[in-house]
Amino acid sequence: MKYIKRHADKIELIVEVIFLVVLFLLGFFLDYKYAASLSWKYYLFMTFLALILLLPVYLKSQRKQELWLFIGFNLSLFALYFITLSPVKPFTQFYLDIKHGMTIQEVQTRFNQRFPKDGRFPQPESQLLDESHGVLENIDPKAKGFLALPDQLLNYILDPNDGRYNAELVNVYFKDGKVVGMEYLPD
Repeated sequence: MKYIKRHADKIELIVEVIFLVVLFLLGFFLDYKYAASLSWKYYLFMTFLALILLLPVYLKSQRKQELWLFIGFNLSLFALYFITLSPVKPFTQFYLDIKHGMTIQEVQTRFNQRFPKDGRFPQPESQLLDESHGVLENIDPKAKGFLALPDQLLNYILDPNDGRYNAELVNVYFKDGKVVGMEYLPD
């Protein structure tokens, strides 16, 4: 018991570091699987969890080590924004790049920027469908938040050959060649 009392500060610091490493690994996994680092809510949630642990200890002891741990944790977490761990992140970025009123060519240009032909990840498969394929007849534009009833659909599948990504889809809906709606369907 005397040992624990004598080294309480060191033990506390070790526990904090272990907690932050586990929290960072959780953040790493979420970014790998869901491209979570593209959302500000992700950073807010992870920062809140780190504060739950570090703030009470800091208020009690006033040690600067907790501040450095907190800053280091947040900087390493923020670095994940700039690192592409899986094809999900550029696919999500592609979806976020699409805006109402864009043409098919503009959407394809954004697609090619995120997935170059000889890039790190294989290009997702895409196909342009119109009313004759029957895929647009049961769409309620108000339910999906579309600007108008679409007459064309550009469908992207992240990687049909990889079971991890074969159901990750981006659908872009067009009316008269302009984007009127889009949806992201995660795997």
